[in-house]
Amino acid sequence: MWPWKKEKPQSSWVCGVCGKTHEGAISDYAWKLPDDVWAAGEEHRTQMLEWSEDMSFVDDRWFVRGMLEVPYKFGPGRWGWGLWAEVDESVLKRYSEIWELDGSSEPRVFGKIACKISLFPDSVGLPVEIQFGPPDLRPSFFLPADSTHPLALEQRNGIDEHRYHEIVAAVTGKS
Repeated sequence: MWPWKKEKPQSSWVCGVCGKTHEGAISDYAWKLPDDVWAAGEEHRTQMLEWSEDMSFVDDRWFVRGMLEVPYKFGPGRWGWGLWAEVDESVLKRYSEIWELDGSSEPRVFGKIACKISLFPDSVGLPVEIQFGPPDLRPSFFLPADSTHPLALEQRNGIDEHRYHEIVAAVTGKS
């Protein structure tokens, strides 16, 4: 390929979480479990972990899975980071209580990002506000409005096409 020509976006991609092929350009990247849960090792996870695709509990630590969206500046759509956040036990309990209900009117709750994003090495521990929503959608994660972290700036201001391609290259290993 000529170096000055861009590759066309993929017309389909295989999700690393669900294993299904999705049509269109890749627009999400997700973690199956929080980083510390993976780091605990398979034997410990098997013995101590209780989890679903959306909630996790291990060693008196509670986690909720959600989506941190970053809007595109170059057209409609957004990039989605499918992250886990560590939360207080009361948050996980409330989430399980409203699991099949629309939680959009619930007040935002707080947590900390529990996944290392390679493009943002200092992402673990970033505070997030969590907004529950309809039962068919994962909670939305928002970095605080006063945060100057690069991920917060991208969430507020959006990303251009060049940054989108940087992200895709980082998560797929293809440049």
